[in-house]
Amino acid sequence: MTTRSRNRAAGAAVLLAAVVLASACNDSEPAATPSGTTTISNTSPSTSTTSTTPPLTPAEEDLRSAEGTIARYWAVLDELAADPKKSLELVTTVARDQAAAQSRNTLGTYQAKSWTLTGQTSVTAPTATTKDGKTFAVSACVDVSNVNIVDKAGKSVVRAGRPDQQRYAYTVVKAPQGFFVTVDTLKGQPC
Repeated sequence: MTTRSRNRAAGAAVLLAAVVLASACNDSEPAATPSGTTTISNTSPSTSTTSTTPPLTPAEEDLRSAEGTIARYWAVLDELAADPKKSLELVTTVARDQAAAQSRNTLGTYQAKSWTLTGQTSVTAPTATTKDGKTFAVSACVDVSNVNIVDKAGKSVVRAGRPDQQRYAYTVVKAPQGFFVTVDTLKGQPC
């Protein structure tokens, strides 16, 4: 073998090893990002920007959790309305007091009439405030434009003119088990 052939073979071996190593690096788990740090990468692999945002305080985390409770609440209500075989006691995973009683009553009516829900409720722009860190006033825009309630024949039972988007007010409490909706007034205003 000539020197030139050996150099080409060695170069090809180095190139193959680089490709294998690069592939192995891309298949590995991503490195953990420290809490409160966001990494943004452009399409160019040679440029990335890291910005550090301060972590949320416990009070700020509670506000976010209270806000997130409204989306969880509606997700459970949707799930129960879509599947009448599920136990209405699942309401207690997201609601207590007036909100839980009202939800069980409404869902029980759906079950008795063989009504089922199709689609999903969307919750946007939740905002929470608190005076004591235990009880939160939360408002959120609830969008039911993709939701229908149908009877056992598949006919919609939603009243004509139902507003698709309304902002509702809720009371959310922080308990040792998590955050729960306790008051749902069902009085909406345009979003």
